[in-house]
Amino acid sequence: MGLLKTVLRKYFRDPELVRRREALRAITLFKSLSRNQLTRVLMTLYHRNYQPGETIFEEGEIGRALFVIESGKIALHKKDRKGNLRELAVLEGGDFFGEMALLEEIPRSAAAVAIEPSSLFFLYKSSLDSFIEDKPAIGALILSELAKLGARRLRALSAKLIDAADTLAKS
Repeated sequence: MGLLKTVLRKYFRDPELVRRREALRAITLFKSLSRNQLTRVLMTLYHRNYQPGETIFEEGEIGRALFVIESGKIALHKKDRKGNLRELAVLEGGDFFGEMALLEEIPRSAAAVAIEPSSLFFLYKSSLDSFIEDKPAIGALILSELAKLGARRLRALSAKLIDAADTLAKS
């Protein structure tokens, strides 16, 4: 048992693992997780690099994963009624997107494209479902943060709608 304990201790102190775990800690979705919980989440994440112009997903594709940007820049685009692409946001390292796919597998509301060389982690819905079943504390903390994020976005959208209505009423 002494050898296994030594190997595990070395693994959990690996500088790359520590760096990635701390990067996850900075992300709102994972901020409530302990060091050990973050390590468990990190062990379930997939990783992929994207080149500039490479599509991560298309609008309308079924969403199955949340994406965390380790480095690089990602543009989110949506087609308007005439079919023209409209940029919704440019996201950078430390940002995440596609979080609604963790709640339900429905068509993506926008497309995501790498603007520059980008390194992304993915958390698949199936992994979150496994946490909910096997490690409910982790699943509950992630779901709680998703709910808070949804509430913040809904409040912000409500404020924008009120502002837009006020602007229209004045004109």
